[in-house]
Amino acid sequence: MDEELGLYLERKLKGVYYVLLKMGAKKEDAEDILQETAYRFVQLLDGVDERYIDAWLYRVAINLFYDGLKKQKTMDRYLALFKTEDLLNLYTPEQSLIDGEFVKQMKIAMSKLRPKDTELLLLKYSAEFSLKDMAHLLETTDKSIKTQLARAKKRLRKMIEEDTYYE
Repeated sequence: MDEELGLYLERKLKGVYYVLLKMGAKKEDAEDILQETAYRFVQLLDGVDERYIDAWLYRVAINLFYDGLKKQKTMDRYLALFKTEDLLNLYTPEQSLIDGEFVKQMKIAMSKLRPKDTELLLLKYSAEFSLKDMAHLLETTDKSIKTQLARAKKRLRKMIEEDTYYE
């Protein structure tokens, strides 16, 4: 490619660059599009009519810009199907070990509690009973269940904090 054609192409691509920016392309994307447009132009130099070089450059660059937008929308839709946690895989083997140890400690601590406390905690947090359902099952009032549950949680917390469940 001779120097005159190179300078002409550089001037024309500068105009294309500003049009791409005004269309909403990011600076880096516009530069990539210009590079691809220039590459295609050099490849098809003999096939482009001199009278339509400007139009050809703009059309190719704009089409590349729209193709990039379509790819981005497709990628956005694809990523929306996944939960972020699934993509990042936050559950590591170390976390699994920690969770297993926690469950083990909770079982030991729960076995050391009074049976009534254990029953209340299991109904509320494992079986996910409401206070009203628990009251009906244990033949008492919601208020009484709430108080008993608070006391059971307090005893369990104290036991765990003092590590007395290992005795």
